[in-house]
Amino acid sequence: MKMKALPSITSWVIAAAVWAATLLLLLAHQSQLQAEVRAVHAEGTELRRRLLLLERPDDAALEAGRRRQLLSTMAGADVLTHVSSDGSARLSISSDTGVDVESVQFSGATIGISADTDLLSLGSGTLTVNGDITATGSCCGSSSTAFTPRGFFVKKDGTTYITNGATNWQTVAGFTTTNLVGGWDSGNLVMNTGVFTAPVAGYYYVSVTQRVDQHDSSSGSYFRLIISINDSNDYNLGVGGHSINIGNGLSSNYETIQVTNIISLSASDTISFKFYASSDSTYNIYAESHYSVFLMPT
Repeated sequence: MKMKALPSITSWVIAAAVWAATLLLLLAHQSQLQAEVRAVHAEGTELRRRLLLLERPDDAALEAGRRRQLLSTMAGADVLTHVSSDGSARLSISSDTGVDVESVQFSGATIGISADTDLLSLGSGTLTVNGDITATGSCCGSSSTAFTPRGFFVKKDGTTYITNGATNWQTVAGFTTTNLVGGWDSGNLVMNTGVFTAPVAGYYYVSVTQRVDQHDSSSGSYFRLIISINDSNDYNLGVGGHSINIGNGLSSNYETIQVTNIISLSASDTISFKFYASSDSTYNIYAESHYSVFLMPT
């Protein structure tokens, strides 16, 4: 019987080399595939970081094996759109150290910049500005619009001759801005009745300088001038200011009486100026008199 010849040592070496080369190729290919997988994963992470496509699981949808797209960008436009998961949920952005939007920084209830992080502090019904306010245009109104002056500066249009004035209140009326330097009216004063209606709630500066002629004070008669609120004659409780001249020693030709105050008014409250003589029934509310109302900025 003839014996089969065994492979030579050279054949074994060649075979081993082939197998080793094949294994190295397989390992290299596997390493390349792993690198590509890592690159794809990194690219996907970067895309999410840049908010090209951000998804969040929706609990109900997740149970059905779906995911709901909540935040995305529109093709061809730099627009970020959020769709609420339930029609009422708001988009929340938070950080344990703060959130920067370009050069503006948000941290809790404060807003600022890197050099001054708490320029604005937000509270319930309160905004605190921790710094100076600089305006290049109109500023500081009582609403969202720029401040608009409300009020008037007028004078008496002519002398009013009182013939039945004793114990009767006289509403000073008949105003004008004609031939009055600096005179103005915002449109809330009825010139012929002398009644001003507050267009908005606020603090109003009110001033009157009234000349009275031919008042007889020799018998101790006195007269009052009041800033009447809502047509009140109550000089103790219902007025925004009161002045009284009394007794002898006053000129029978003319006197001047003044009242000035800062009054808190509600919208639609009215202001008028009223005059009263205790016993003199004939006197003149003279034309050389001036009246001012001005809504103070807040």
